[in-house]
Amino acid sequence: MHQAQPIKTVPVGPLPEAFDIAKARAGIEWATAPNKTGFWLVSDYTLARQILSDRRFRRSDAVGRHVPNIISNNSAPDAIISLDGAAHARIRRLVAPSFTERKIAELAPFVTRSVEDLLDGLEAHHAPADFVSQVSSPLPFGVLCHILGVPPEDREIFGSWVNILFRLEDNTADSRQQSIALVRYMKRVVAEKRQAPSADLIGQLIRSAEGKGSATDHEIVTLSLSLLMAGFETTVDQITLCVLTMMLDRPLMKKLKGASAVIPHVVEEFLRINPTVYMTFPRMTTERVQIGGVTIQPGQLVAVSIMRANRDPSVFSPANEVTLEESHSAHLTFGHGVHRCLGAPLAFLQLTTVLTAVVRRFPNLWLAEDPSSLAWKTGMATRGLSQMYVTW
Repeated sequence: MHQAQPIKTVPVGPLPEAFDIAKARAGIEWATAPNKTGFWLVSDYTLARQILSDRRFRRSDAVGRHVPNIISNNSAPDAIISLDGAAHARIRRLVAPSFTERKIAELAPFVTRSVEDLLDGLEAHHAPADFVSQVSSPLPFGVLCHILGVPPEDREIFGSWVNILFRLEDNTADSRQQSIALVRYMKRVVAEKRQAPSADLIGQLIRSAEGKGSATDHEIVTLSLSLLMAGFETTVDQITLCVLTMMLDRPLMKKLKGASAVIPHVVEEFLRINPTVYMTFPRMTTERVQIGGVTIQPGQLVAVSIMRANRDPSVFSPANEVTLEESHSAHLTFGHGVHRCLGAPLAFLQLTTVLTAVVRRFPNLWLAEDPSSLAWKTGMATRGLSQMYVTW
């Protein structure tokens, strides 16, 4: 029998007008970004998968020096998400062995301990407490420091530098100096690990590079920073949004307490319906492409509305509700094709661990503020809350 949980009360937060899910139209349409740049917007799930796996739509062409941005945090040209073809494949081969299902499964005990420690801290705090600063933010930061091999004594200053990566509109002299300091620190860490091999991710990258074609210190630093960019803020926000979605659906939260085995599937549904990443990085084609009833001209940008495609009623039914039945179609929150997120298993591990522990330890966790007054972040290509006060 079909079982569905309504989540229509879950707030979406501010989105650029072109991505408003209430105005979603199937297919592909010409849209305008907040900075007035025009681009093709894909809302159809099948078309989205087709474009994300079509090598004619290139990331590298969309990050050129003279290409207008439609988002404030487009990646650097040498970041792994900006590369195509052989260059992308080479860098991905270096890092992929560190993100296999087996390697991520080895991190489960560390993630579980981290979650329990953070929830101990939350429990010791007088309610209401900010779930973001108590749990959502420190968990991915601690996990990434552990994976990269950042020494515990360096993590406080490292954390202050990492935050600079996400102040996208902060171009002050102090911000630039801290960004430079972060890069210098990472260069020093890489140099030290070349001299003294380690079992962490940077050490593995060095060894992998030596076996499959050399990688420079600059490439390893860039890749490490790219992993931070991809795996920190998005995971922080996704943890918060998943917990928010669950708190606002009390029958589902009660059901999960006695049925933890379905939590992984529910996490997938939360990722589908309430993703922190609401759009893909833009792509560009250098040739005319006819697709979805339109002709895309060379030099035009194309982006996928992940939230719309994930709610495509022709693929997902019910499209706007959490279903406890298995779906035959995968959501696009982690992307699709050669650029699908390498860190998806790591993010998924953290999300399932947090939700499993929360329903066990805090079955009466409630949002301590009106959903209409939540502190949504602005100015990014991701969705999230800067704080979320909870009580229990």
